[in-house]
Formats: sequence, C-alpha cells, structure tokens
Amino acid sequence: MLHPSNSENELKDVCVRIAREKQLTPRETDVLELLAEGRSRPYIMEKLFISEATVKTHTAHVYEKLGIHNKQQLIELVRNR
Repeated sequence: MLHPSNSENELKDVCVRIAREKQLTPRETDVLELLAEGRSRPYIMEKLFISEATVKTHTAHVYEKLGIHNKQQLIELVRNR
C-alpha cells in the first residue's frame, strides 16, 4: 500500500487547521484539500461522489469563508501557512 508523502501530510494538516479556523464543514474541508492539491472539478466529483453543482456550491462556500476568489489564491493561501 502506498503511503502519503510528508508533503501530502503537511498539506492535509494545513488544510485541516485552516478549516477549523474558518469553520468549514467536513465536506468543505474535503473540497479544500483537493483544491489545494490543484485538483479539477471532474476529479473532485469522482473522488467525493458528488455532482458538479455540489462541487461548485462547496467551492463557493470555501472561497467565501477564506475571503478568496479563485483556486490560485487558495493554493497560495495554503502554501503560505
């Protein structure tokens, strides 16, 4: 079985801390982690077994709660933590 690398674990830890600080729901946290990895909407849909509309809704909520407007800002926010 493959184990996540240290950088993947660190990314997850940063996302969990941000999610707690900003009071993201568990599903919003899942979406945050995948967006921080640079994953696409179709990938997120398949990985989480949710519709495109649901991905869009969770993404909008994450962006609003983090005070950002796009995936690039999200990635920068996570990397700078």
